[in-house]
Amino acid sequence: MEVRLADLAEFDIPNFDNDAIYRSEAYHELHALTAQSTGLVLCSPVYNWGCSAELKKYIEYVGSTPPDGSRSGALFDKVVTFVNSGGLPHSYTAFRELATALMLDFKCVVNPYHLYAHNHHWQGEVLDGGVVERAEKTLGVMTELCELLEGRSYSSTWEI
Repeated sequence: MEVRLADLAEFDIPNFDNDAIYRSEAYHELHALTAQSTGLVLCSPVYNWGCSAELKKYIEYVGSTPPDGSRSGALFDKVVTFVNSGGLPHSYTAFRELATALMLDFKCVVNPYHLYAHNHHWQGEVLDGGVVERAEKTLGVMTELCELLEGRSYSSTWEI
């Protein structure tokens, strides 16, 4: 699979306003990258028992449809895998509200294997072997889901 990294810190993403964002270079670049993808690995630290505001901002940004209808949200029908990090072992389900929203709003297929690592998984600068094995399995399942769904017969849009 071809993989592209989009680090949101490298984009000047204005706050969502349902108008000016559609004229921004960041919107056009991120929308195109997202729309062209079969799957997304969404990475976020855990803050206050949820994914970061920047990740939510990205989803709102590329998932929206301009008022003139010139393009559709870029998130429809994507295979989504979550990777999260946190300080405590019990934050491993922090992505679930965002996963539910992606499934219901954009008909995304959420990988049932996600990756969560917390501070006890690090030994210096290296992740322990169990996390590496889980990462390999998680990304292997994502690859298989993307391959299986690439030729799907349907295409989703806003249906409510």
